Amino acid sequence: MGSTNIAIVGGGISGCSAAWFLREALGGELELTVYERDARLGGRLATIDVGGTPVEAGGTIIHETNRYLAGFVEQLGLQRVEPHQQDPGSEESVGVWNGQRFAFRTHDSALLTRLAAVWRFGLRSPLRLQREVQRRVEQWNQIYAHLEKGAAFDSPAALCSELGLESLLEIDGRQWLANSGVRGRFVDEYATPVGRIMYGQDVSMNGFATSIALAGAGLAGSLFSVGGGNRLVCEGLVREAGAELRCSAAIEAMSKSADGIELKLATGESVRHDLVVLATPMGLGGLSLSGIDAPEPATRRRAFQTTWATFIQGVPRAGYFGVASADALPDAVLTVEDDAVPFSSLGLVAESADGASIYKLFTRDPVPESLLDELFESRELVEQIRWEAYPVLRPTSELPPFRVADGLFWVNAMEYAVSTMETQAVAARNVANLVAAELGV
Repeated sequence: MGSTNIAIVGGGISGCSAAWFLREALGGELELTVYERDARLGGRLATIDVGGTPVEAGGTIIHETNRYLAGFVEQLGLQRVEPHQQDPGSEESVGVWNGQRFAFRTHDSALLTRLAAVWRFGLRSPLRLQREVQRRVEQWNQIYAHLEKGAAFDSPAALCSELGLESLLEIDGRQWLANSGVRGRFVDEYATPVGRIMYGQDVSMNGFATSIALAGAGLAGSLFSVGGGNRLVCEGLVREAGAELRCSAAIEAMSKSADGIELKLATGESVRHDLVVLATPMGLGGLSLSGIDAPEPATRRRAFQTTWATFIQGVPRAGYFGVASADALPDAVLTVEDDAVPFSSLGLVAESADGASIYKLFTRDPVPESLLDELFESRELVEQIRWEAYPVLRPTSELPPFRVADGLFWVNAMEYAVSTMETQAVAARNVANLVAAELGV
């Protein structure tokens, strides 16, 4: 095979993983260029400085069963750390706030936490949920063997079908939980709060996304982050793939002809490539297209869940939560789905150099000063970041394809089934296999 020139549009975990896997699949003759519209790599992986302390502002947790992410961390020589700068081996305390009181909270003693859970939720629902989530994680983990043998799926639906997970895409989380024997307050006071902190959405998400969110809550293994910031994975992948990196390079238009695909940049520059891999959440959305006969599911505009991440260095108002002092507040405050609850979650995520607590507040709308006044008795260094964080993950049987047209592929099609760092890395490996098959490698 002669030299092949491939463009990757998007420098988040999807595009950077694609660069790594394409180099692995196609070898040294490959010419790779990564276009990123922002001035830095990482996409929705980012760190911010709060009072001199770096804090994860985007995607935070990696699950121990995430084979590709864990492999990247090891091969790039990066360090695993506890999420939210916890002490190794420590347990994050959690409370579920219903707007008036904590419906449930964990204890320092694991035994007391189990007894409190049984008292509040009964014995059967928690056990059934843990078994069901573990079963779904085991099903998902079969994907690695398929991909390592060279399997390539044209769509997320086909991929999930191979794993026996397709039925979960067409029902919502509440129905999946009910089918698993999990009902009542355990759904409203456990599964829903987990969905709200993970995706900003409740159990109206599809059953697959709901199961992955619950796995991410630690029901099927432990969690970690990357020392120095998860975005370091993106930087390392592009560097090791030997890709040319073009930041501040927004793509406005794409045209296909017999000799390849031409990208037109916002600067007016045009560049031709043999193949193009889209690694952006919106895919073809917003691009001017010529000569590309894309199927309708690939061009449809779909809703995204907006999440506002607000970082506060300060002291929470104990009275708001009905506790004696800020020290009595759980490290992570999750919430039920209720219009009367004005935030999705509040979590202690770091400590500044001078010992001040740093909190991350998730909301679906910009945070007004009045809410911050209600939640904090003292505060400073407030910063808000708006993320178009995830697709709205409603049940559907009409997912976009990985293969959009000859020579054109879309990694982030996977996000419309489920969206995590690892599932995007899996999608990137699948697209690399599709590209290799198209090139006859």
